[in-house]
Amino acid sequence: MHDFALIKDLALIWTIALITGQICVKFKQPVIAGYMLAGIAIGPHGLKLISQMDQIQVLAEFGVAMLLFTLGVDLSLKQVMSSAKRILSAGITQMVGTIAVAWLIAACTGLANSPAAGLLFGCICAISSSVVMSKVLMDRGESESIHGQILIPLSLVQDLSLVVIIPFLPVLQEMSTTSNADLSALLLSVVKAVIFIGAIIWGATKVVPRVLAESVKSNSREIFLLTILVLCLAIALLSESLGLSIALGAFLAGIMMSESTYAHQALHDMSPLRDVFSTIFFVSVGMFLDPLFIVQHWLEVIVFVVLLILGKALIGTFAAMFATSSRRSAILVGFGLAQIGEFSFVLLTLGYESKIITDAMYNLFFAGAVITMIASPGLMSVIPRIILRRFESGSPNEKETSRHTNLRNHVIVCGFGRIGRNLGLVLEAYKIPFVVIELNANIIEDLAVRGIPHIYGDAMGKLALVKANLKHASCLVLSMPDPLSATTVAAFAREKNPDIKIVARAHRTDDIRIFRAAGVNAVVQPEFEASIEITRLVLHGLERSTEEVKRALEKIRTIRYAVFQPDIDQLELADSQPSFGEDQMGIWFKVDMNDQVCGRSIRELNIRGRTGATISAIKHDQTITAFPEPDLSLNQNDEVYAVGTFEQLANFEEQFGLSRTEQ
Repeated sequence: MHDFALIKDLALIWTIALITGQICVKFKQPVIAGYMLAGIAIGPHGLKLISQMDQIQVLAEFGVAMLLFTLGVDLSLKQVMSSAKRILSAGITQMVGTIAVAWLIAACTGLANSPAAGLLFGCICAISSSVVMSKVLMDRGESESIHGQILIPLSLVQDLSLVVIIPFLPVLQEMSTTSNADLSALLLSVVKAVIFIGAIIWGATKVVPRVLAESVKSNSREIFLLTILVLCLAIALLSESLGLSIALGAFLAGIMMSESTYAHQALHDMSPLRDVFSTIFFVSVGMFLDPLFIVQHWLEVIVFVVLLILGKALIGTFAAMFATSSRRSAILVGFGLAQIGEFSFVLLTLGYESKIITDAMYNLFFAGAVITMIASPGLMSVIPRIILRRFESGSPNEKETSRHTNLRNHVIVCGFGRIGRNLGLVLEAYKIPFVVIELNANIIEDLAVRGIPHIYGDAMGKLALVKANLKHASCLVLSMPDPLSATTVAAFAREKNPDIKIVARAHRTDDIRIFRAAGVNAVVQPEFEASIEITRLVLHGLERSTEEVKRALEKIRTIRYAVFQPDIDQLELADSQPSFGEDQMGIWFKVDMNDQVCGRSIRELNIRGRTGATISAIKHDQTITAFPEPDLSLNQNDEVYAVGTFEQLANFEEQFGLSRTEQ
């Protein structure tokens, strides 16, 4: 008779995790918290339903390896480096500051019984949850906001810190037992880590591409998956043999493949393994928690949670000031970091198994971490609303003099990203006066060069709106991706100028009615507009009549934007006018002496059919023609404004031999 005890344990773990995970999803809480609660319920401190704890721990170790491997594959070193000094400065400041404060508190309260334990405790507290952050930002439509563009790279910097922290765990373990640091052991660990990382870099450029290319040639997904798995485990076990850790080896194996051509497919194929076995890991983490500890030490848990949230929020806010001059955005970054990350549990488990972390510290940290992860989504939406009011200029002086006070019946554009730039192009073409409110220093510099009226500031502060002569403006455009900012600005604008027309951008369908209540006249939802364009193209492809297509699209639009009718009538899209997506950009090109282009019309060149790019405007003798007719010819020294994705514009530039120009 075979003993199926391990299979029974796995079946139980996945079943309970499924139930608790579904409950968390229903109540809009992180599923990881559900997995940990499942571990508490069936673990040795709960119902004691697991019989093969040692085997479960081995599988949990495999889950950690898969989790860190996929993190490494998905980690974009180019994205971190592109953020350059400001993000790196903010990330290092946040990490070092949190580690120092947590270490000091742990030492003063007696929570850490050794310097090694205090240091590791600080490292664990410093890492935030990239999963929780990214989910909240996407749900709230704030991924492209200023704080969203800071939080995501910051989480990458935190994840990269594992490369520095994990190799020193053996040294910290020795320090915790002998109370004296062995400098030779420390030096040996550093040398091992440097050599290992060097080998990883060499393998990433010389070995991995060839191995993956050979596996791809087999045209077998199974062979490709096995190749990825073998490479991951081989590097992880090599790391373990060098005295580092399986987790670090798996993470570096992922980084090794992150810049490969096959990285996206590797991530796609390994994700199911990661999800299945990382569930075991998070359930096993919960098994170590003693619920009686929380009951007996409830006051300590509450104090720890409050200190953790406030401490990380304050330190994160201070660190964010290196990346943005907006106090509001810095505060949102701070509260976005005010929770414990998934990889904190990896460090916690490694430290606990190495006897660096004590039972009391483990239970206290675990209880506080779960609470902060559950509370984080609410913190990122409720608390910032309360605190930000203190930073707003509630009653700006409307008599303040400004160089824009002479503007009348003008348009105020809040945010000059891709959407704002295209709008500005059309406003310039029709000679409609407008002023831009923007916080991005690079955009402000470009606006100054182009001679476009602008104000450096945050529209949320309201003072910038007053300087833009809001009282005499005819239209206000809210292109910022942050719904909280949009509703606040809209309500203030409606109060100060009841007749102004307000057009806002919304990511979520739920925001439409909220914007209406704030006084917005019309809203544009980019994802919905993309679906409209796809529908139009499909119906035309099926040879439906133009009138039939227009009626169908008008009906859909009326249903979606019903609360705004008839404030601003929805304009029908002409067939020749494209719908620009969120991933598109616009660039000016100059027509040099080129027989391929000069004297030929847009229709003859078939630019959109050949490259996917669209000519949105043509500048001839200082006159700009927006949305030119297809029969309009291009001449030498003309400048054309092409809109498309990065690849489409590069293809357009190469095929037609044009040169880019600055406007």
